[in-house]
Amino acid sequence: MVPLYTRIYTQPVEFNRALGYAYDALVNGPYKFDAMSAWKGLSERVAQGIYMGQGLLLPHTRIPALPGPLMAFVVCRDGITGVKTRNEEMAQFMCVLLSPEESAMAHTTAIANVAKLLLNPEWKEKALAATDEEMLKKLF
Repeated sequence: MVPLYTRIYTQPVEFNRALGYAYDALVNGPYKFDAMSAWKGLSERVAQGIYMGQGLLLPHTRIPALPGPLMAFVVCRDGITGVKTRNEEMAQFMCVLLSPEESAMAHTTAIANVAKLLLNPEWKEKALAATDEEMLKKLF
């Protein structure tokens, strides 16, 4: 799955700022959905914890009648701040995922595909070394 939105931050970025820009891009993407309800779902998920390991933050929620998954992907070599991680690990990646509520398979597959990429050290280094958003998007 190719992200609808990619962003590279060259300095540490605060989580809420990065999430806001990524979410805004998804709201203005190809599928219409109840943005306030989806934001509430994302906020609830964030409150439960979104650090997945391997430097990945994964705020995600499922949305009724969404025609297909929407993904935004953010990279920040110097770290995404203001969010809790395990053992004070540095979060360098954030994947914001909105999936159809009716398709657990679409949701699970998208998460598994991102996890697989981040478990590949070569892919991870290429993502961290990307110098522009198009270069990052092509890695997917």
